[in-house]
Amino acid sequence: MIDALYTATAGLKSQQTQIDTLSNNVSNMQTPGFKAQRVAFGDVAVISPGQVQAGLLPERSGAGSEIIATNSLFSQGQMVQTNNTWDIGIQGDGFLEVVDGGGNHLYTRSGQLHVDSEGYLVTSGGNRLAQDIQVPPDATNIQINQNGQIYANVGGAKDATLLGSFELATFPSPTGLQSVGGNNYAATQASGDASIGRPSENGVGSIMQGSLEGSNVDMVSEMATLVVAQRAYQLNARVLQASDQILDTINNLRQ
Repeated sequence: MIDALYTATAGLKSQQTQIDTLSNNVSNMQTPGFKAQRVAFGDVAVISPGQVQAGLLPERSGAGSEIIATNSLFSQGQMVQTNNTWDIGIQGDGFLEVVDGGGNHLYTRSGQLHVDSEGYLVTSGGNRLAQDIQVPPDATNIQINQNGQIYANVGGAKDATLLGSFELATFPSPTGLQSVGGNNYAATQASGDASIGRPSENGVGSIMQGSLEGSNVDMVSEMATLVVAQRAYQLNARVLQASDQILDTINNLRQ
């Protein structure tokens, strides 16, 4: 009966994490470039002292659930046209590489860019692009092609000047990336090292100016999974309550 208390407690913790993750997905439905997250569950392993002494392989038993990992789903979001000069959507594989205030290299699919006070392109969160693309203050008629090349008329010149080119980072296993908040991800051993490439070349995604990739959150799927998680939470709570009542009855019998 004591085991039932711990099993129910483990289930409550796991389902609470699931509910929190789903709620975060729903709240970011309108966030450009946001990727839905999914929780991976596993069984809690129980190893008896006898098994350890005998050198037997441990067996998993019904002792509750635990969170193995929380992974992001990197399926393509729908492109939304904004007609803003520095809004860029990534169609296909790839991430923008940015550098945060601490000098860490992070990766994002959110292409809401703007020019900072020093003329550098930065994300909506204030992180500068790793390519250090600088835009002259007198640049006009800015055009970005699918290969990520940025052209503009500078100083009143009639001919367009190449200001720089976007580059995209790809990974052997994107699902291994670690979310660090703000629509940014950090590379891990599970994701592998970043490979930097030019858009529209060698399987790297293309750049779409004046568009943003929308969130890939599916409301129907999220709500259905949320209902299941809530019911699982309630069932674990009932097991916990029933175990407490049984233990109370046993304790009264002894008296």
